[in-house]
Amino acid sequence: CPRVMEFVGFNLRNNLFVAPMAGVTNAPFRRLCRGQGAGLYVSEMITARAYVEGNAKTQRLAHFDDDEPLRSIQLYGIDAFHVGEAVRRLVDSDHVDHIDLNFGCPAPKVTKNGGGSALPVRKRLLRDIIAAAVAGAGDVPITAKFRMGVDDDHPLTYLDTGRIAEDEGCAMIALHARTAEQLYSGDARWEAIGRLKEHVTSIPVLGNGDIWEATDAVAMMAATGCDGVVVGRGCLGGRVLGGHGRRHGGEGSGRRLRRGVGQSDAVRPW
Repeated sequence: CPRVMEFVGFNLRNNLFVAPMAGVTNAPFRRLCRGQGAGLYVSEMITARAYVEGNAKTQRLAHFDDDEPLRSIQLYGIDAFHVGEAVRRLVDSDHVDHIDLNFGCPAPKVTKNGGGSALPVRKRLLRDIIAAAVAGAGDVPITAKFRMGVDDDHPLTYLDTGRIAEDEGCAMIALHARTAEQLYSGDARWEAIGRLKEHVTSIPVLGNGDIWEATDAVAMMAATGCDGVVVGRGCLGGRVLGGHGRRHGGEGSGRRLRRGVGQSDAVRPW
């Protein structure tokens, strides 16, 4: 999909993206991803307010090595001021080429503060945060990653979230096809990715969830019509990137038989 591969003004090799993962997607890991064929690889998530306040740990997490050709970072925040200011400072320092907004983290320490996958329930706040980020970014593209909703006992929010992101100027969106309550259990509901793709038509829509090897990525795109895939825990076993990640075609791999094999629940791809 050319729209995906050129969305940051770079000639991305493909539309296979590596999700930000706490404690994983640091500079050495991103270098491995680059060498193994990923189109885009996002750094560990940083907190907008901590970055604005000059927190030393957050500043270290936001560091990129000199040899990184594409500096992509994920930002988490629960208010428009700090998100907008963090984006402006990152861009003004010529520190990033792409910023992804986190509306998908299901960790209780994040959702209890109304952030991550809990935030899209508050549609006005969601709109304000995205608008502030886009306004502060200039020519740097803003994207958003989110989940289907909080749980199945409440209205799912992903279609409204996608439309708000589209309306407020996001360059691309990605859906992890689980609810926050599911965390990383159960099946990812790929049909939701297809519905989102039908609902959001002017920007690329990426799918995430249950991509354990390269044929799963091909199967997801065929089943949903999405423009690309985001891989989290599935990239850790070497079956998506590397030689497998550079191949295309083939049938689906029977993803539901392999979930969790060799994967740690402590790894959280947000």
